[in-house]
Amino acid sequence: MASILQPKSKTTVFLDQPPSCLEFCPEIRDHFVVGTYLLSETKNESGEIQQTKTGSLQLWKLEPSTNALSLVHRLALPYAVFDLHFHPRERTKFAIVGSTGLAALFSVNASTLAISQIWEKQIHEDTSIPALFLAWAPQDWFPRPASDGFAVTFSDSRTTVFGTDGNIVDESGIEEWGSYEARQMIEVWFVALAAVKQVSEETNGNSEETTPFMFTGNDFGSLHTRRFENHSGQPDEDDEPLASVLLEHDDRARHHTAGVTSILPLDIPMVDGAPIALTGSYDESLRVYHATFRGEVLAEQGLGGGVWRLQLLSTTEIPGSDDDLERHFVVLASCMHAGTRVVRVTQKKQGQGPAEWDIQILAEFTEHESMNYASDVWKGTSEHSDALQASSELLCVSSSFYDRRVCVWRVNV
Repeated sequence: MASILQPKSKTTVFLDQPPSCLEFCPEIRDHFVVGTYLLSETKNESGEIQQTKTGSLQLWKLEPSTNALSLVHRLALPYAVFDLHFHPRERTKFAIVGSTGLAALFSVNASTLAISQIWEKQIHEDTSIPALFLAWAPQDWFPRPASDGFAVTFSDSRTTVFGTDGNIVDESGIEEWGSYEARQMIEVWFVALAAVKQVSEETNGNSEETTPFMFTGNDFGSLHTRRFENHSGQPDEDDEPLASVLLEHDDRARHHTAGVTSILPLDIPMVDGAPIALTGSYDESLRVYHATFRGEVLAEQGLGGGVWRLQLLSTTEIPGSDDDLERHFVVLASCMHAGTRVVRVTQKKQGQGPAEWDIQILAEFTEHESMNYASDVWKGTSEHSDALQASSELLCVSSSFYDRRVCVWRVNV
């Protein structure tokens, strides 16, 4: 087995507030946005401690040739930022969720390199309930072809889907289309939405039909799977905005010994009618998870720290003879107190038998001195994207919370 790489930082900067999330802008590729979370405590006249949560959005520029970081724009916010994700199609726009149960949409101006707010929406009636995570819906997730939207989880066990038939920039058109309560009052740390393609022999492995899934993970270690009604190849404008739930099941923490904090559905055909995902947990393990009724773990690897976030970096498929197949998934994992990991997940299938799965740690970045909640990888500028795809080098930015550290590092995998 090859030794695990131990890259060192090329650049380190310290922020004015703790970083809770970060993501590169897919359109302005040398720039990334950091969301921050600052908890302040003060005593009132009676001696009681009062807590105030504030935050900011910070636009940073990475200079790939020198690894230098520079702050471009900072926007102060009266609430803490829990999560941040760029829109998958409106590539200069990103949404956040925050400590007061709200969601907000922002834009990065490509000319002025400034962050501006488009709308802010209170999405929970109780402002003391924080919104924890936001997931944009994939292109084919809603029944109606022009729909757009997102799902949000909350600390009171609720998961809610919001959607619009118009443009996502128009806040007035965004409505609640579905809300789902957990069995117990507990934090739902993560939600993932996936449109899984159906593969059948009748269509020679091709089909226009997709199956919408929603996966959620809570603080008790339970992973909940909801399967929605399939979409036909020709969606109708008169369809309901959100498909009906055909089946749902909770694995009742059979497979995760602590909270489920990340779920990454893999873009591969279902196996025995159920999708496959990677999961991360406070219990420090990365798992290949088969989302059957009771759930099944196909492979497991400890990463040394709580697996808070997972990001798919690349997928490589190596076809073999007859029914043989090999797939490699390279994943970036933010592992809380253990730093950042680069991991390769391998699926090998020979003949008609079940596939074998393997997880290998390729690299460990361990310079962070507190919780690594957010990491990302530079995707290359447009003129350098081809060269980046041909290279095995990753240019990474990772952060840690309490020491307010942001590091740039490189590793060849």
